[in-house]
Amino acid sequence: MKTKNYSISMRAILTIAVAFFFTAFVNAQFLTPNPNTPVTQTPTEDVRVGAVGVTYDLSVGHTPGDTYRWVVTGGTITAVNDPGATITGGNTIEFAADATIITVDWDVATPGAITSAAAQIQVQKVASGCPSQVQTLPINVWSLPTANIADANVDMCSGDGTAGTITVDLTGAPSDDANNAGFDVTYTITRSSAAITDGLGADPSLGATVVSTDAASRTITLPANLINTSTADETLTVTITAANDDFTDVAATSLIKSTYVITVHPVPTTGDIVSSVSLSRR
Repeated sequence: MKTKNYSISMRAILTIAVAFFFTAFVNAQFLTPNPNTPVTQTPTEDVRVGAVGVTYDLSVGHTPGDTYRWVVTGGTITAVNDPGATITGGNTIEFAADATIITVDWDVATPGAITSAAAQIQVQKVASGCPSQVQTLPINVWSLPTANIADANVDMCSGDGTAGTITVDLTGAPSDDANNAGFDVTYTITRSSAAITDGLGADPSLGATVVSTDAASRTITLPANLINTSTADETLTVTITAANDDFTDVAATSLIKSTYVITVHPVPTTGDIVSSVSLSRR
């Protein structure tokens, strides 16, 4: 009898465990309406990596008591307007009544300097016991826009050739229009004094100049040669004054290394030769 009781008890425990596991599994899935035609929302939205406190709202068309399941890929759900809802794993809210608004931090790493990470929000509503189509909002997560002069400052002798160009490395979003470049870099070239000229004797300075690209870097052209006609060191400086990618949040652009300085040494003075013996005529 003890063996039988033990067997019945174990069977009951196993039955309860299986039922619990099955219930948890079902609750952790979207429901399938009939017909089943999931909706992908357009257009795809764009956000910056590190964007925090972004809200997503399904209040329109909501009836009190409707329940919602949310799943976020590529971000973390930090809040939900229903105090009874539970955030699971940082990215899921299981079916919860009146959970119409979520707050998300976008923290997925982008795969490249000018390539977005694919993210999404999926949500399903159950109204009057009937499941809706699963609604998917695709989201591109982009790197923050930055501009960085990759070249180190240099020294040179008067009359020597320059490197010809310097490279500005970029991060952020290129254009989605083949007829327009997404990145604009604005720069100036200034000389320390009129003693600095190019190889033709002209002033190499430039006012605000814009170069554009859709690549992860852009070159800036330098004068081929520099001449220093003074007796002291002089400089030519390239300064990035502004940069932006294809989005309008220009204020977010970070200029990491924004100056490139060429120090041009003058032609040194040899000086008079002083001898130890020199004959004098009478």
